[in-house]
Amino acid sequence: MQLTFPNGEHASVTLQGEVTVGSRAGSRVCLPEQGLAPHHASFQQDRRGLWLRVPAGAHGVHLNARPVRRLAQLRAGDLVCLDKLRLVVRADDLPEIDRRIPVSPPAAITESQRVPASRVVLRGLSGQHFGRTYTLTEPRLMGRSASADIRLDDVAVAERHAVVELHGDRVVLRAMGSDSSQVNGFPVRDAVLAPGDQIAIDQHRFVLEAPGLPLRGQMGGQKPVVTTHTQTMNAVRVPLGNDPAPAREEPVASEPKRDPVALWWLIAAATVLAAAMTALLIYAPRMGA
Repeated sequence: MQLTFPNGEHASVTLQGEVTVGSRAGSRVCLPEQGLAPHHASFQQDRRGLWLRVPAGAHGVHLNARPVRRLAQLRAGDLVCLDKLRLVVRADDLPEIDRRIPVSPPAAITESQRVPASRVVLRGLSGQHFGRTYTLTEPRLMGRSASADIRLDDVAVAERHAVVELHGDRVVLRAMGSDSSQVNGFPVRDAVLAPGDQIAIDQHRFVLEAPGLPLRGQMGGQKPVVTTHTQTMNAVRVPLGNDPAPAREEPVASEPKRDPVALWWLIAAATVLAAAMTALLIYAPRMGA
C-alpha cells in the first residue's frame, strides 16, 4: 500500500512499518509548512490491516470526511485529511480492473432473484450519503441531476456521471459521459467491480458490499468464478445415515412368585388369631361373674 499526495506536497510513500506525518524533523513525512502538529498522525500496517492512529492533542483528522479521534482502519481508495493536507491510500500497483463491460443494460431481475440481489449494495462513506445504503436490484444513476437515484449535490459532478448495474454475478460501473471515477484510488471510466471496492466521484465515496461475490484477483477471464446468481446458495443435500436403532426398552420388573404353601399358612394363622380374640371377648365376662 502507498500513501499518495494528490496536490503534490510530498512524494508517494510506501506504507511499511509505521509512517509518521507531522511538522517535527525526523518524521517519515515532514511537512512543517502545512500547519501540522509535530506528530499529527501515523499509519501502521499489521496482520489485521492498515490503521490510522491519531495521537492525543492532534486536531482536524478526517477519514472520508468523517472525524477520527483515535483509531481507524484504512482500505485502498480512502481519503485522509490532516487539517488541509489531503492524502489518498492506494495499492502498490494498478489493480487488475476489468474494463470490458456489457454493451447493453442488464435484464430485469425476476422476483426469485430480487431477494438475493438485494444484498448487493453501495454504502456511502462520506458526505451526505454517509451510512446510507443503495440496493442494486435496479440500475443506480449517480450524478447531480434531480432525477439521479444517488444524487451528488456538487457542482463539480456531472448531472449524469455514471451508472452502477448488477449483471447476474457482476457489478458494473458504466460512465455516462467523459468524466472518470476512481476505483480504489485509480481513475477509471468503465469497470467491473469487486466486493470491497471503493468508488470515489469527486468528494463522494461509496463502498461495494457484496458478500459471496469473488474478490478482486479471484475472477478468471470475463466472468467470475461464481456462476450462479449473486448470493444464491444451492441447497446442500446432507446424506442421512441409517435410522438409529429403536431405543431399548427397560425390562419391567416382574412380581416375585408367591409360595402357595406359605400363603395357606398365613391364612390359617390369621383364622386362629381371630377365633382366639372372639372367644376372649365372649367368655371373659362370664368367668368374672
